[in-house]
Amino acid sequence: MIEVFWAQKSPFFCTFCYTDSSEYFIQIFITVPLNRLIKEVKLINNVFFLSIFIVLFQPAALSASSYDDYTLEIFSKIIPRFILMSSQKTTIQNKIEICILHDKLDERTASSLVDRIQNNYPNGIKNYKLNVINSDYTDIDLCRKSQLAFLFDTDEKNMDNSIRMLNKNTVFTMSYDAKYLVNGVDATLFLGRKVVPYINMRALRQSGIEIDNTLVQISKIYLQGDSK
Repeated sequence: MIEVFWAQKSPFFCTFCYTDSSEYFIQIFITVPLNRLIKEVKLINNVFFLSIFIVLFQPAALSASSYDDYTLEIFSKIIPRFILMSSQKTTIQNKIEICILHDKLDERTASSLVDRIQNNYPNGIKNYKLNVINSDYTDIDLCRKSQLAFLFDTDEKNMDNSIRMLNKNTVFTMSYDAKYLVNGVDATLFLGRKVVPYINMRALRQSGIEIDNTLVQISKIYLQGDSK
């Protein structure tokens, strides 16, 4: 069973939907585990053509401890939109800069995420070109001027040092694994019966980044003490 909820005037797109229109937000709740199924829904009105691609899968398949192609695809679509739904959009000049950080072990997975972002936004977004940097944690200085840094798994000390440096430079941080919310990452995805943004409001305040109320309303808010 799938319930679809619509909210007006949000540039954020749900994890399983893609559209060129920014007038609607679609949130999908998965209430019954299903195998992967792709359906295309075409909606036409006087203003726009909306094509929605809904991907269903068993939530258990999205283990936070391993990388999953479906999850990477989700992140590739929402990463640029998080920037546009935060105060980071005021720092954009000619292009949006996104930095993908990884250890050597995850280099191939990081390259896959870069390719997905570029394939999903070949012409950029909202008249902004995208510059996606693929960097090892040892070269994190490359991310100092980025609007957002996406963090793959690394050791605890390295993660803490990376978040500290990125916060100092007011870079929005997002991680694949929700366990890094404890370390102070700003956002990730909550992968459960419903898949929604997972926001660390305390970390955002500390880094001086604000997010749109619409994003807050559709997100799960991380509370200190939630399981790591």
